[in-house]
Amino acid sequence: MKRLFLLLLLLLLLAVTTSGAAAQTDSLPPFDALLNRAREFVKQGDYASCVKCYEEAEKVFAELPDSLRTQFSDDGELFGGFYYNKACYLSMAGRRKAAVETFEHYADRVIGREEVDFPWICQDSDLDNIRSDKRFRRVLERLSQYGDYKSVLCSAAPYRADSVDTMPRFRYAAPNDRNLVRLRRKFDLDSIAGAGDEISKILNLMTWVHDAVRHDGGSDNPSERNAEAMIELCRREGRGVNCRMLAQILNECYLAMGFKSRFVTCMPRKLFNDCHVINAVYSATLDKWVWVDPTFNAYVMDENGTLLSIAEVRERLRDGRPLVLNEDANWNRKEAETKEHYLDYYMAKNLYYVVCSEWSMYNTETRCEGRPRMSYVALVPEGFRPDESAVQLTSDDRRFWQSPYEETN
Repeated sequence: MKRLFLLLLLLLLLAVTTSGAAAQTDSLPPFDALLNRAREFVKQGDYASCVKCYEEAEKVFAELPDSLRTQFSDDGELFGGFYYNKACYLSMAGRRKAAVETFEHYADRVIGREEVDFPWICQDSDLDNIRSDKRFRRVLERLSQYGDYKSVLCSAAPYRADSVDTMPRFRYAAPNDRNLVRLRRKFDLDSIAGAGDEISKILNLMTWVHDAVRHDGGSDNPSERNAEAMIELCRREGRGVNCRMLAQILNECYLAMGFKSRFVTCMPRKLFNDCHVINAVYSATLDKWVWVDPTFNAYVMDENGTLLSIAEVRERLRDGRPLVLNEDANWNRKEAETKEHYLDYYMAKNLYYVVCSEWSMYNTETRCEGRPRMSYVALVPEGFRPDESAVQLTSDDRRFWQSPYEETN
């Protein structure tokens, strides 16, 4: 129904019901119970009663001690998703004026604080009763400036070649590195890659990592961040890892098989909830970097079925050219991914700028005594300055994405 907003609300409830202070035992069950009752009324189509539950829940939350309310947000207010849902139910209950006012409050809460799933808002039938309202349309225009991620990406300044080349060269571990040799043999990566052409080997390795290790965005990062240790840890504990760890596992598998590869942090213009980490692997056959994403078993093609790079996908999102997502893209073999959600929304949000480590090697982000701290390079639109300061910035996309086999000019 309301994917992102219900998720935020569930996270809120989880934080509430798993806290340990004694005062919470008495104060929180009424809030929880009211929202549970509201969901039952929604199933019955009784939106008026659902709204009353939301109004009561809001009062209960306002009376909680500051120590509880500030666990959910810095100012101790409910997440924007609460008000989005309330606006939907008011709309369906026929209380149009109250629905618009609540939707305005939702916008005030999320702009500058939370992600905005603008494409979903535009199609959510729960809001159809208020779409013709002028105030609603004005709020929608405000939200588009933050949550219409394709428009935000299109408005980014272009890249520009640096007049002076100060960017460090990206470096890649050789496949004869003893740790990579061990990784290749232990998991029989040659058999996994198969005897087909280069592209099939690249995709086979991606799918194997996707299936071998479950994605869990809320998991703690292991201390030892190499493919061998993380795969064994996940098997032993029956756990998953986040997208960054999955991309590092796949990165080392590619390096072990002789491919030049990077794990790439794809960043939004402003970070609220998450970013996403995928891989770029160099295809000698295509003579370019290729987009591969082990979290979603995803790769991207043009209208002719040719695999695309991260740079090409970004530009096609900006200028509206066709993009095709592989049909078997999915999350943990449980949910299919669609081009509309994965590319037009999620990755449009996360391709404002990208970051790569200078070195691509075994144990890239494992803290090792005596080893210098890893340095990172960010490719940013001209004039943009991200919040993170521990990265070197460049707007020279040609140098950033140059072939690993190209001689330095």
